[in-house]
Amino acid sequence: MAWDAYAAGWDDQPGVKEYARAAFGALVALAENDGFELSGSRACDFGCGTGLLTEQLVGLCDRIDAVDSSPAMREVLRGKIAHHGWDSVGVFDRLPQLHDGYDLVVCSSVCAFVDDYPGLVQQLVASMGPGGLFVQWDWEFDPDDDEPFGLTRDAIRRALGAAGLVSVSVVTGFEVIAEGQTMRPLMGSGRRPCQTHADPGCGPPPLCLSLQPRAAGAIGEHR
Repeated sequence: MAWDAYAAGWDDQPGVKEYARAAFGALVALAENDGFELSGSRACDFGCGTGLLTEQLVGLCDRIDAVDSSPAMREVLRGKIAHHGWDSVGVFDRLPQLHDGYDLVVCSSVCAFVDDYPGLVQQLVASMGPGGLFVQWDWEFDPDDDEPFGLTRDAIRRALGAAGLVSVSVVTGFEVIAEGQTMRPLMGSGRRPCQTHADPGCGPPPLCLSLQPRAAGAIGEHR
């Protein structure tokens, strides 16, 4: 899909700003319920487009890396950054390498458009630090639609689980009505577990692998 052609007028399309605000609201509720601290986090908005979700995260996250493959989309976001003076936001055409890993990775209406969705999730989870939170919003696949598109709940669960995330959840993220059309995207989420209880962002099981009960006869266990 040629996203460059949509960049200049993207923010004026019906429902896109409401969608971003609703996604952010769902993220805040998820974080509060999961005991995840959004304030001061290092975030990646992957597939950021013109930065409508990035805008919501500014002032809450310490650092936001906004990533998009579309030069025109990135240019719109850079204009917003210059206008508002958002010095905590960086814009990239690909996923940067962060030494300590991201605390938060969000993908808003991105994953259903990529060729290798499970592979992308693997890459994004690998960029996260221990205890990190991954969240995606995507359209739910409905085979009865005239032009079926999106992801199934099972596909999201499998991809997040295969990437090593724990506390995986797939729910209807929110509901937004724009020009008589109701949008109910799926929200998939999970946490990257920590290996030892000393890792930053660690918490109780299942988040901390070192606190998980081991099965009897496990390798290295003495009877």
